[in-house]
Amino acid sequence: MNKTYKIALFFALSLSSSFAQKERSTNNIPTSNLILLETKTQNERIEFLLEVAFAYMNEEDFAAAINAFDRILAIDPHHLQSRYIIAHLYINTKQYEKARDLLLTLTHEFPNDFKLWNNLAWLYATAEDSKIRDGKKAVQYAQEALTLAPNDHHVWSTLSEAHYIAGNYEKAYRAITHMAILATRYANDVTKESIDDYNKQIQKCKRAMDTDSAMKDRNKK
Repeated sequence: MNKTYKIALFFALSLSSSFAQKERSTNNIPTSNLILLETKTQNERIEFLLEVAFAYMNEEDFAAAINAFDRILAIDPHHLQSRYIIAHLYINTKQYEKARDLLLTLTHEFPNDFKLWNNLAWLYATAEDSKIRDGKKAVQYAQEALTLAPNDHHVWSTLSEAHYIAGNYEKAYRAITHMAILATRYANDVTKESIDDYNKQIQKCKRAMDTDSAMKDRNKK
């Protein structure tokens, strides 16, 4: 058991003891105050579980993070931050159907949030499960995100990947080169790792476009 986990476990046990003491002390509190106290207690539990979830995410223990978010949602099924993050974690852990269902629900609830449409498009474009991966749907949802955020370079990267999966290699290359222009002009959060990934995506799309063009020229002869 590593040191971080020991500290987290000790804190959890201490907090549980504290909650128990608080709950025992409510016996003589007027009923009119109990609802407010219970709400406060639930909020404290949620705040603690959020800290636990983020700690597990930092350690890349996504299964444990999902468990912590599940416990939050058991307390508050509408907790928006947990629903957003757990959808992303479902993608990371290849629980594609859960990710799809939750993202579809969220896009219906928040149709003007481009990040939800972008994540849904990314899911359909990159899922390793062939039953889930769908280039046509990926393009559709990426374009939906673009109508809401036309200058967001992340969305253009997703659109490029969607076109690539759909076999539209020229469109994929055009989208990724436009992404590079937007990232250079507007983005402040582009890391070296992101640049390396984008360069690989550009090369992949360029190679696929050139190969496809060469094959079409050969077939004409």
